[in-house]
Amino acid sequence: MASLTAAFAASHAPMMLAAADSAPAAQHDAFMAGLRQAAARVRASGAEAVIILSNEHFTNFFLENFPQTCVGVAEANTGPAEPWLPIPRRPVPGSPALAHGLLSGLHEAGATPSFSEHLTLDHGIMTLYHAVDPDGRLPLVPLLQNCAVRPMLSLRQCFTFGQRLRAAIDACTAVDRVALVAAGGLSHWVGNERIGDIDEDFDRWFLTRLEKNSFDDVLDMDDAELDQAGNGAHEIRSWLTLAAAVDRPARVLAYEPIRAWVTGMGVAEYDMTGGGR
Repeated sequence: MASLTAAFAASHAPMMLAAADSAPAAQHDAFMAGLRQAAARVRASGAEAVIILSNEHFTNFFLENFPQTCVGVAEANTGPAEPWLPIPRRPVPGSPALAHGLLSGLHEAGATPSFSEHLTLDHGIMTLYHAVDPDGRLPLVPLLQNCAVRPMLSLRQCFTFGQRLRAAIDACTAVDRVALVAAGGLSHWVGNERIGDIDEDFDRWFLTRLEKNSFDDVLDMDDAELDQAGNGAHEIRSWLTLAAAVDRPARVLAYEPIRAWVTGMGVAEYDMTGGGR
């Protein structure tokens, strides 16, 4: 049975790499320090593979075929999709045995994710994967989630999916040590006149819920309520999936409302060394 050895969630704005110097130095340094700390915990954990949860940004799917969740099962996937992202474009190794184990476990638990033998990895995954392993050698299982196109799984359904994902990880015999990372959010607006706005109050409220491991008021929010923190705020679905999977309080390592990156930039990690599940 696999052991979940490390877990963290972080924002994944492409400008964090493509326009890093556009942010005020103090904000840039605070966020990146938090991300480096969380990424180092993954490396130190001895994880044999990492699962990264992220929004699908119309990189692989469009309206004629848009799954709610999709597990990448390939031997390798290529990224980043964006040629301007300062990460070498190359094949990223997958972990097919782990991916198929997750698929089987999720289906047995009542979830019905799709799967793909070919995914292109965009900034949503690659910004955080690159932080964890700049050399691109750690096997990666991408798990894409619909955080953009209605109808979406409700926040509570995403939380339930996270519980099922943890059961699938625990039951998997393909590897012994796995890390789990959630990418996306926090508050931000994309493709409309409010781009650059950040709802700092919402972000801090949500991060406090992570620290308390208490989510009833979050999970009761509908999409219209979440829209008030931006159409990009729907990416907290990945954070909630991870929170359900680890089932313990988070430690917030950084939060900066970086307007130059048009996103509330946060990092929250979980101590997986004892306690909890």
